[in-house]
Parts: sequence; structure tokens; C-alpha cells
Amino acid sequence: MAKVSREQSEEMKRRIMNAAAKSILEKGFTNTTVRSITSKLGISIGTFNSHFRTKEDVLCELIAFVLDQQFSISEKLLAGKTDDKLLLYAAETVLQLHIVEMDENLRDVYSAAYSLPKTSALIQQKVTIKIESIFREYLPGLETKDFYILEIATGGIMRGFMTVPCSMWFTMEQKTEAFLKNAFRLYDVPPEKIQEAVVFVKQFDFEKVAKETLSGILQYLDADEK
Repeated sequence: MAKVSREQSEEMKRRIMNAAAKSILEKGFTNTTVRSITSKLGISIGTFNSHFRTKEDVLCELIAFVLDQQFSISEKLLAGKTDDKLLLYAAETVLQLHIVEMDENLRDVYSAAYSLPKTSALIQQKVTIKIESIFREYLPGLETKDFYILEIATGGIMRGFMTVPCSMWFTMEQKTEAFLKNAFRLYDVPPEKIQEAVVFVKQFDFEKVAKETLSGILQYLDADEK
């Protein structure tokens, strides 16, 4: 059997990652199977497992990339409008809620990400760093481990709001406002500052930005395949 070079191994991992990520984004995490990924690529399950033990491992890498994209896009959206970290965080979370609301398959992806052990741990680790830098001024006596605990609570709130679809009784405007108010109270943010965040996010067309975000991610995966 011919020895696989490091470059060939990395190329195969990239191909698996791209195919799996596209399937997860387009069909949902539940509806994407390892067998469907390997069949599309014409590889064995053993080859898949040599790079990713499970499809949750693929989801981990995908979520890390998507979170970075959300942060980057929110920063560009707010460039010149504010340098307030709390308002930037508000925009990032509202964008995430809009992305989830675009499609039930995306709702499935985010629900899995906030539920499965590896992906939820990844989110908690990445976001804890961010929320500590944002909310330390309101909770100066806390340590990093305390913000980690608060992020677990905030993630629970986020998952709850993501999994319940909007309806005539629970509009997106109501959902985003309720999320911001409930999440920010955990960090002792003053009521007037919470209201400022609620009003601030209303000036943006997050539905449009969410569509552009997903389209950009899929275009990136398509381009990387070629």
C-alpha cells in the first residue's frame, strides 16, 4: 500500500470537512450521516475516521469557523457606528438568532452545537473570553471561572430561544428583545444600558445580513473545493 504524504492527508481532511460542512449547513446536523459524506466523496468510512472520529468533530470545526464569521461580520456592520463592546455583543447574538430562524435545518445545527459535549464546550471556551472582556466592568469582583459559569447560563438561554421558532405570538423582535434583557441581567447590566442595546440593534436589517452570512460561508466552501 502506497504511503500517504502529509499533504495528501491534509487535502483529504479538507475535502471531508468541506463536504460535511456543506451537508450540515444545507440538510441539518441530524440529517447528515457519515455514510452520506463518504458516499459523496467516494471514500471509505475508515478514511473518514482517520481524520474525524465522529460527525460531531466536523461540527466542532464548522462552529468555530461560523462563530468567527459572526464576530467578524458584526464588527464590520458596526464599524464607525459604535466602539461599545456590549453593543457589539448584542449585535452578534441577534445575528445568530436571525441565522437560526432562516431555516429549520440551521436550527437543528445550532441546537446540536449548543447541546453536544464537544461543541458546547468549544462555544463556552470561545465565548467566555469575549464576555469577560465585555462584562467585567459590571462584575469587577469575578474571576474567569465565574464568567465561564455565567456563559453556561447564557448559552442555556440562547439555546432555549433558538429552539423555539418565531410565530405570530412570538415575533423575532420579541425574541431578540427578550434574549438581550434576560441574558444581560445575568451580568448586572443596568436597565438603561440594556434598553440602549435593545434600541441599538433595531436599526440593522439582520435578516439580510444573516442571508449574506450563510451565502458567504457556502461560497467559501465551494471555492475551497475547487
